[in-house]
Amino acid sequence: MKKIILLLMLSAAVLSAGQPKSMADIHRFTALDVHVTDFGTGIGAYRQFSPIGRFHPGINALCTMVSGGEEYTWYDIYGYAHVENEVSLNIVNVGLNGKYHIFKGKIANSFSPFLSAKMGYALALDTPEGERFMEKIKHIDRVHGFNTGFFGGVDFAVDRKYGFSVAIGTQWNVFEKSVDGHKYWNGTTIVIQYGKIIP
Repeated sequence: MKKIILLLMLSAAVLSAGQPKSMADIHRFTALDVHVTDFGTGIGAYRQFSPIGRFHPGINALCTMVSGGEEYTWYDIYGYAHVENEVSLNIVNVGLNGKYHIFKGKIANSFSPFLSAKMGYALALDTPEGERFMEKIKHIDRVHGFNTGFFGGVDFAVDRKYGFSVAIGTQWNVFEKSVDGHKYWNGTTIVIQYGKIIP
C-alpha cells in the first residue's frame, strides 16, 4: 500500500510540473555545439535569438580538428608507429545560423523538427608536420575561406531550463588556396547541441 501511495505522489508531482515549452517558442538558447564530420571533429558555442515567426536566427563559433585527408599510420616489424602524409590542420568557423521550425504550433509537445542553414567565415590554421609544438606555433600558415552548411534535425526541451538538439546534414569549407592538399574540406556532418533555455 505504501508503494502505491508513493507512486501516486510521484506521478502527481511529475504531472503538476507541466510540460516544458516547445523549442519552437523559446526566446533564447545558448549551447555547447559539437560537430562530427567526415573530415574531423569540432567543438564550439551556439547562441539562438528570439524567433521571428517560424524562423530562429543565431550565431556560432566552432573549431574543428581535422583528421581526414591523406593521413595514415603504419607499423614497422618492431611495432613502432609511423605516420605518413600527416595532417596538422585546424579549421575555425564563425558565422550566422538560421533554423526554420517546420511544424511550429502544430505539435503539442516539447520537441520541434527544423531545417537549418549556416554561412560564415572559415580560417584554416595549417601547422608544419613532424615538428615540436613550439616550432609548429611559430610557423602557422593561415588560409582564409568561406563556410556554409545545410541540416535537418529536431530540437528537444529536456525540461524548462535545458534543451537538446540533434541534426544531420552537410557542410563545406572553401579556401582561397589548397590546404593540406585540398581546397574544399566538406562532408556529412552530425550536429549535437546541449544548453540553457531562456523562455
